[in-house]
Amino acid sequence: MNKNIGKVKFSYYGIAIYEVEIIYNILISHFEDVDESLLETIDNQYASLVQIEFPISFSESFFQFFTFERWFQVKSILKEMKRRRGKKGLLTCISFNGITSELRFNLMFSISNKDNRHFEMAVEKIEYLVDIIPLQLIVLPSNIEEIYYDYDEITLKWNPQWARRDNGMRYFFKDSKWIL
Repeated sequence: MNKNIGKVKFSYYGIAIYEVEIIYNILISHFEDVDESLLETIDNQYASLVQIEFPISFSESFFQFFTFERWFQVKSILKEMKRRRGKKGLLTCISFNGITSELRFNLMFSISNKDNRHFEMAVEKIEYLVDIIPLQLIVLPSNIEEIYYDYDEITLKWNPQWARRDNGMRYFFKDSKWIL
């Protein structure tokens, strides 16, 4: 993979200028362009929001391209931002363009945990899902545009929550099956 892989999107609200600069510099170091945008407050339950949309698939290739060192830097700044915001929290959404060249959909990880330790655990476990997600998605319905994963504080695991088809129909993941 080369740097001309595409444009990464970085959206946010409620974060300091130096936090924006740190994340931007990490992203621009490996992508041809960063589409940065300041959002209006979306959810008043959270002091801040960080959304990063990677233009490549969530696979081993991503971590080889982006490097674990840069991934560690992203994780570190997110955990520090959460710690600084306390109970008001940091809502974080990280998304990828599918999991393989054949399975292209928006794969989204949402971290909404208010507790610092659970937030940290969720961030730390993302890279370990590279091998698990393809197995979870074997039974995926056709024409899926988006899959949403959420971190469960009780089981301490990332779980698929829903998948949305291109016609807007939504499926929910229950008992290892996608149901309407």
